[in-house]
Amino acid sequence: MPFGRHFGLVISRTQRMTYMATVRASEDCRFVCAACFENCWGVHRLHGDTAWLCPRCADMKDNGLAPGPRRFPTQPSRQLRVGEQLRSPAGVWTVTSSKRVPTREDGAIHHACMYVLTREDGHAEEWRGPDMADFHLIPTGFEHITRARCNELGAALTAAGLSWQDNGHQDTPQRLEYTAIGTLGRHWSVRPVPGSDFAPRQPSNLWQAVCTVPPQRSPVLSARAVAEYIRELSE
Repeated sequence: MPFGRHFGLVISRTQRMTYMATVRASEDCRFVCAACFENCWGVHRLHGDTAWLCPRCADMKDNGLAPGPRRFPTQPSRQLRVGEQLRSPAGVWTVTSSKRVPTREDGAIHHACMYVLTREDGHAEEWRGPDMADFHLIPTGFEHITRARCNELGAALTAAGLSWQDNGHQDTPQRLEYTAIGTLGRHWSVRPVPGSDFAPRQPSNLWQAVCTVPPQRSPVLSARAVAEYIRELSE
């Protein structure tokens, strides 16, 4: 039990888990989660397990999820702005409210970003920034198109034996378009997908080819795959 400026250890056991926490501990008297390696004031050990986990990882494992770091890889290191769009398995969302609020975690006060996200169908939800592992920021202004990726597409079209030309708008990707001609004389228009259709987990898949006669549209593919797609349908 705590006394004066000293600290103690509290252990609580239930049928499902054991909880251990420090009391009045200093900054250097913390536990380390075995899954995400974060410092925390208290750790849980699930029944039948040997690993001590932070409350978040313990909750994930208790619900059948894989514990570990929950990063938001496509969120910038700043507070999201109102109007920015994100993608999750449930659809495309727009940030309609963004603010920082004080929260208590592991016995200490922290400041977290709270967002109100509105889906395309009008459904709105409130989310805390650290919990948004399944949300990915959609690049704006075709930020996912770079000069290197344009060069990669040109090299892939050439390697596939296709003649091609571009309209010279690499610096303004929203107007960028490539024209590739297959061996049968079919003309294909190759363009980068819009930012709202870009999948951050598959960053190389950002090109789509369209042929008007006969009508044909490719899936969203990488540079090499879209060149092979055109070549195979042109033979």
